[in-house]
Amino acid sequence: MTKPVLITGGAGSVGRQLTSMFLELGLSVRIFDLPFMDFEGLEGVKGIEVVKGDITDRNSVLDAVRGVRSVLHLAALLPPNSEKDRERTFSVNVEGTQNVVDAVKEVADDAIVVFTSSISTYGDTSHQDEPVKVNHPQSAIDIYADSKIHGEKVVKESGVRSIILRIGSIAVPAFLAPPEPWPFTASQRVEMVHRDDVADALLASASSEESVGKIFNIAGGETWRLTGRDYVEDFFNFMGAPIDLAVYRESTGWNDWYDTEESQRILGYQNRSYQHYSDEMKAIVDEMMSG
Repeated sequence: MTKPVLITGGAGSVGRQLTSMFLELGLSVRIFDLPFMDFEGLEGVKGIEVVKGDITDRNSVLDAVRGVRSVLHLAALLPPNSEKDRERTFSVNVEGTQNVVDAVKEVADDAIVVFTSSISTYGDTSHQDEPVKVNHPQSAIDIYADSKIHGEKVVKESGVRSIILRIGSIAVPAFLAPPEPWPFTASQRVEMVHRDDVADALLASASSEESVGKIFNIAGGETWRLTGRDYVEDFFNFMGAPIDLAVYRESTGWNDWYDTEESQRILGYQNRSYQHYSDEMKAIVDEMMSG
C-alpha cells in the first residue's frame, strides 16, 4: 500500500483543498487536526485517514507521522490570534514543529517535511532593493514572524529531509470583509499570491526531491507586483464600496516583491495571474448581485 501524505492542520480550508488534489492523483492522505475541528466530508472517505490530536502533544504527533511519505506541516497559530499570547503561539508554532521533526526522525525517517513559513520573517524591507531573495536577513516585527523564524531554525537543525516555503500574503477569491487596517501602507510594494497557486506549490513540494534542502519564496509573480493602494482600490471596486473606507497601516508592514525564479522553475505553481484573480472577484460579486 502507498504511504500516505500527512497534512497537519488538515481539517482547514487549505488542507481540504490539498486532500482533494492528492486523492485525484491517486494518493492517500492522513489528516491531523484538533479533536474539536469539523471533519465532515473527511471521515469515512476512501483514501482519507483522520487522526485527531494536538500538535503540542508528542504522542499524538507520533501517531500521525508514523509511516508517512511526506508531511505538509500547516498547523499553526496565525495572525491575529498569534499576537494575543506569545507563549501559546511559540508552543504551537515552534514546539509543535519540534514534535513533528522529532517524530519524523523516529517513525518516518525517509519522509519529506514541507514547513510552511512566511515572507513576514523578512520584516520591513521597504528600504532594500527588490525583489527580496531567500538569503535576505530575517527580522521579525510581530510574534507570528518570530515564531516562524524559530520554526525554520528547528527544521534546519533537525537534519530531516525538508523544504521551507516562505509564503506571501494570500489572495482568496471570495466575498470578504476588508481587514482594518490593511497589513501594508498605500505606497508599499506588495506581491500577493493566489490561494490556489499556494495549494499547487504545496502539492508539488510534497514529492519534489529536487527541492529537498531548499528554501523558497512563494509569491504570485510579476503580474502581482503592485502597491498596497493598487490592491485596496481594486478590492473596494470589486465590492462596490467607497474607497475612503480603506484603512492602511501607519508604518511599513512586511510585504514586498519577492524573488520566485527558483521556486517557480521547480514547483511550477504560478498558474493564475492577477488578472485571473480580478476576473474571479468580479464574477463572484456579479453573481451575488444578480441573485
